[in-house]
Amino acid sequence: MSSYDFTFGGGIEFVLENISIPSSQRQSFNKDAEIIENAFIRAISRHDRTFAHAFRGLSLTGSNLDGSKIDLPDEFDMLTTMEFNCNLQPVPVAGHPGYIYLRVTGRNAPAHLLHRARSGFDYISRDKLQAWFRQNIGAIMEELQNIPCGGHRTYALKYMAHGYGVAHTIMAVCRGDRKRKIYFDFVPAFEFQAHEWPQGLPQHKHQQRTWFAVPRAIRGKHAPKDPLTFMVCAPHWERMVLEKKQNLKDTMRLMKCTRSAHHMNSLISYMIKSVFLNCAEWRYTTWNQSPGRLLIRMCVRMIWCLTQRHLPFYLVPELELFETLSDNQLSAYLRNFNRITRTLIKCRDRDRMTPEQMEFLFGISYE
Repeated sequence: MSSYDFTFGGGIEFVLENISIPSSQRQSFNKDAEIIENAFIRAISRHDRTFAHAFRGLSLTGSNLDGSKIDLPDEFDMLTTMEFNCNLQPVPVAGHPGYIYLRVTGRNAPAHLLHRARSGFDYISRDKLQAWFRQNIGAIMEELQNIPCGGHRTYALKYMAHGYGVAHTIMAVCRGDRKRKIYFDFVPAFEFQAHEWPQGLPQHKHQQRTWFAVPRAIRGKHAPKDPLTFMVCAPHWERMVLEKKQNLKDTMRLMKCTRSAHHMNSLISYMIKSVFLNCAEWRYTTWNQSPGRLLIRMCVRMIWCLTQRHLPFYLVPELELFETLSDNQLSAYLRNFNRITRTLIKCRDRDRMTPEQMEFLFGISYE
């Protein structure tokens, strides 16, 4: 064994330390992000009183909420919760599990966001909602070019993705250090109580925590173009599945690191998270094993998903998450994970991880 080699467990611990961020640096990003978010919401509220009256707060979701973020904490997924003076009823979309319509009743419904269906019912229009956000964000960008934060840092905002998918992405660039950037995905959302979970969808442990409806078009080769669809979202329910499972979170971070090292960019973090959520639900493995051994188990599970071309959405397993990946991407990712898993098993069996193996697996050099 070379003096530069690690044991298998030692190599895994080195990687975990390498992709961890000191708490002081994490706190500085979090504090800057909070100031920027507040400035952004205040600006829209000044510009549009309807938004100001409807806005109910930001709810963090994604990797920063789960504690599974790797590298810098510079990406914040924010559910931008809205509430109007009317009743919203989630109605399942027939034939498309996980998708819902938002039926509106009440005299004070937001007319600028409504669509009258042939049935005579009013629904929130996803297209109109996203256009409303788009117009408001576009109108305030010029005034958000000098946001003062801690440490004499000042940020300028740029509107990157305009809600034609799900999120409105804002990039904040530090004027004194242009390499320091913070990204925000603001997603319009409507919040519902646990007992309002649509009938016919699988039940989950929720401890009375709320869930959300977020704007998303039905996807797939033959999907209808429906401007009214939303999708169920329950980040706090998912977080409960991951609680008190630190080795699970560490293993998820390792797989994200491997994903990045092999440039599997379309294998988004939520897909990786879904493999772990499903395995936790099915009790596929025990989570008190070491992160390195768990990583092998979870890579094997990812190989199974890629081979089957099937990754269930945890909240609604009938919904397919791999639908956004092409056949070529699925085949390429399957080849990658086969090679990754073989290398991990070799490292485990020999209890040795060389610099070359670490760089291949995680893209990390240490010589």
